Amino acid sequence: MKSAIPPALIGLVFVGSTLAAQQPPPVFRTETQAVLVTATVVDRNGRQVADLRREELRLFEDGSPQAIAQFHTDADTPISAVLVVDTSGSMVDKLDDVEDALRHVLDLARADDELTMLNFSNVVDVVATADEGRDRLRRQIDRLQALGGTALYDAMIEGLEHARRGRHRKKALILITDGNDTASARDEGDAIDAVRRSEVLMYALGIGHGERGSFGHDLFGGPFGDPDEVDIRTLRRLAEPTGGRAYELDDAHRGGVDRIDQTVVDIARELRVQYTIGYYPTNTRKDGKLRRLKLETTRPGLTVRARSGYWEPRAPS
Repeated sequence: MKSAIPPALIGLVFVGSTLAAQQPPPVFRTETQAVLVTATVVDRNGRQVADLRREELRLFEDGSPQAIAQFHTDADTPISAVLVVDTSGSMVDKLDDVEDALRHVLDLARADDELTMLNFSNVVDVVATADEGRDRLRRQIDRLQALGGTALYDAMIEGLEHARRGRHRKKALILITDGNDTASARDEGDAIDAVRRSEVLMYALGIGHGERGSFGHDLFGGPFGDPDEVDIRTLRRLAEPTGGRAYELDDAHRGGVDRIDQTVVDIARELRVQYTIGYYPTNTRKDGKLRRLKLETTRPGLTVRARSGYWEPRAPS
């Protein structure tokens, strides 16, 4: 039995597009544009904190304190987000659960959020864009098929590029996969670099196989010797620098709970109970270097999760 989806899911949506031939260009700050940081704040029990004040935050760039010029909560902020769905052959026994979660998302999405989706197996395929409307997205959810290899890194890079093109300032990417990359033209380093150069929050759902393995595989390897397990290390390396999260969902129906649905609900709650912080860096050098960020709170017992840095553009020669 599928778990009921609470109203907290209202507003979670996803965006996608076609596979680009080149790596996406960096998202750089301009002279007059503040650096914006999306922050998630939780207590010791992992519950989100919705009443934080500006004066309870401390922001550092490369170790130097920065003055917070903008501060607001994201409860009513529209989102441009990318849903990147693994439709490789090993997903065949998981697609029903994935489709069910996507339908809940579509039913409860806000009218002003952007909705698009892309799938990937050996190649990345756009199945519905924001301009095509939600009826097409609903039809495409019903048509998901599992076949082929896993071009995970290509799909990640493409998803980040099209999230960057979204019209809303707040952007997110949701990746749903069950395995390791086996078919990309790009590699893990390319994907991590693209993540670092974006302003996109990334959430990754790594769906495990439980005790039975996935269809056509066993727990020790796929038919061509590829490991049949979630590469949670890579998913964490991709998601955590953005301020997002990676979830390892092994045995997704343990205890009679649909953990895929529940995780989507958790992500929806998180996206609506966050803070956007803006500042103008004291370091004004145009040196093309990575600026490392640290955001923390003075309120005891709380943890802040936010992106770890951004790239400053190099001054023209």
